[in-house]
Amino acid sequence: MPPTAHLTRLKLNPTSTEVARDLRNVHSLHRTVLALASDHLGDSPRQAAGILFRLEHNPRGQTLLIQSHDPLSLDELPIGYATATDERDLTPLLNWCQPGMPVRYRIHAQPMRSTRPEHPERDEKGSLKRGRRIPLHGDEATHWWHDRAAAAGLTPDTDTTVAVSQPDLAGWKDNPNCAGKRIRIRGRVTRFEGTATITDTPALQTALTAGVGRGRTFGTGLLSIAPLTRM
Repeated sequence: MPPTAHLTRLKLNPTSTEVARDLRNVHSLHRTVLALASDHLGDSPRQAAGILFRLEHNPRGQTLLIQSHDPLSLDELPIGYATATDERDLTPLLNWCQPGMPVRYRIHAQPMRSTRPEHPERDEKGSLKRGRRIPLHGDEATHWWHDRAAAAGLTPDTDTTVAVSQPDLAGWKDNPNCAGKRIRIRGRVTRFEGTATITDTPALQTALTAGVGRGRTFGTGLLSIAPLTRM
């Protein structure tokens, strides 16, 4: 089946109490976004609905971009929560992607590496446990993105790559294994943007529809591209 995607852009209302709640707790924002998708999506509703989102901060306020397989039910938003400023079918863009085509891109991601314990242990399934995850900054973060971009079917123009730190992911959610306890959510976020050349159409289509890297549940990993016209 050919890949499909739909983009919704929402300008958040800075006076909304529900917006203030979601800006304090990224898990609450995740639930607000997921409520806009169809019901009866099984045990993995975000993946089934193709939900990816990105919260962009600018001097004029916050904009929420949501990508999904199908148009969203915006009537499910709290009253006065946001105004939809753009809704579009991204499927023609997915079909346009061909090797050699130049694009502009943007993504919020969580660049990190895992340390290897001296004496690695195995979990209950027999898999080796990962070491501690360490956020990456500066050149290390940029190298991380270039590696991920290559796997996603893009060759970034290294002299145009811009990496900018974003507000940390922050929030909490209930611990399903311990009633009354909460799990803290934390994450360092970097925005990468620049220009690139498409090298692998299937890999790029997968990255665009499924996301890149960790934290896709909480608003990172949405890769956006647009055709670049070179003079």
